[in-house]
Amino acid sequence: MSGSKVVRYKRRPRAVAFIFALVLIYIICFVVLYISKSKVQTYEVNTGSLTNNAVYTAIALRSESVYYSPYSGNINYYQRENTRVKKGDTVYSVDETGRVSDILAGYNKVGENSLSKQNLADIKSTLNNYKNDYDGSDFSYIYDLKSDLNAAVLQSINENIMNNIDSIIESTGSRDLFRTIPAETNGIVVYSVDGYESKEPETITSSDFNKDNYNKSNLKAESIMVTGNPAYKMVTSENWYLMIKLNQDDISKYGLQSKKTIDIKVKKDNMTFTCGFSIIEKGDGIYGRLSLDSYMIRYASERFLDIELVTTGKSGMKIPVSSVTENDFYEIPKSYMTKGGNSNNYGFIVEKYDENGNIVPSFAEADIYKTTDEYVYVNKESFESGQVIVMPDSSSRFVIGPVAKLKGVYCVNTGYTIFCPVEILDQNNEYYIVKQKITHGITVYDRILLEADKYKPNEMIY
Repeated sequence: MSGSKVVRYKRRPRAVAFIFALVLIYIICFVVLYISKSKVQTYEVNTGSLTNNAVYTAIALRSESVYYSPYSGNINYYQRENTRVKKGDTVYSVDETGRVSDILAGYNKVGENSLSKQNLADIKSTLNNYKNDYDGSDFSYIYDLKSDLNAAVLQSINENIMNNIDSIIESTGSRDLFRTIPAETNGIVVYSVDGYESKEPETITSSDFNKDNYNKSNLKAESIMVTGNPAYKMVTSENWYLMIKLNQDDISKYGLQSKKTIDIKVKKDNMTFTCGFSIIEKGDGIYGRLSLDSYMIRYASERFLDIELVTTGKSGMKIPVSSVTENDFYEIPKSYMTKGGNSNNYGFIVEKYDENGNIVPSFAEADIYKTTDEYVYVNKESFESGQVIVMPDSSSRFVIGPVAKLKGVYCVNTGYTIFCPVEILDQNNEYYIVKQKITHGITVYDRILLEADKYKPNEMIY
């Protein structure tokens, strides 16, 4: 058809297609990088402190008197251990013939020797305490449990026996050979001896803390008493001591040198109380003396107690240990630092050359991160290594170059890793307590990187 018209369409410029392809590639790459990039973990800075509770094994020292039996024979105890006994109360009896003991063993009048509700409650309490304190490595716990249960059962039986003891003795004809021994003084009765009864805070030695050499005799475990053997002991004062071994590091770390009182927690039952504190220095070591005037009855039969010294560390901003890294800074003598002629900003007088090759001193402001009595630490971007600075009012010169590492964190509030120095006040295995309001430092609610060692300064993370 000769009369038909041909319509030509304009081709899109190749440049447009090329730009579109570049944008598409950029978007794809950005998405891939974003997906493959590991998630940034941050931490919000807050104030806080560390509780540095030091754990020690303490030796308990009390006013203890051991009483020895003047007789031999079968022994029966009538007072529960760790209870208050008045002077004149019967503590134990000794049957020199064994006749009365046979009757006591068979003494079982119906309705008279059944356990009361209080006795049953005491037995339940004994079993619960044993379960909580059980140490599989110390078999003596089993003997102690056996003795405590026997004492709990005998407590009820012996009340009835003591009410009828005269008639029982008369029935055997052994009045002159059956001895009831009363308490010689008021106090807390304990049925064990260990050789530590006469020790005092000033006489304690390092070897006394060695449990391998420690030997505790449970007097209730013996059914036969021999004349001259220990029968029981009495604790006669509420005042007692806990002794711990110390070293200079502990004294400095926990500020013990200036303390007059301190809070402690007994690990056995988590009881916390305040006691007096003093340090005793001897030839074989340093000891801490904890003075108490209460709670003695609670631990009257315990010689070793694991305790914590409850100390609160310094306050500041609390940050994870993993968030702290190090960065290099120029270390420059402080004597070279000066202020600019028309400002209060600090910097250095730098030697420069003019177009004629003449040395011209000029002030250069410095980005100072830390100042000590001798040095200032300057951002390496402020100067070039090899530059010469001049001491004010002197001809002394210093070549910039030596570096030192400063501890710090990466603040990421802006999406970039900005290095901020920290001054550590206190620490444990997980956290640092750092000083507030330092030059270029962090503030509360700043966000910092958790794994600082994986990053570099001025790196974009978002």
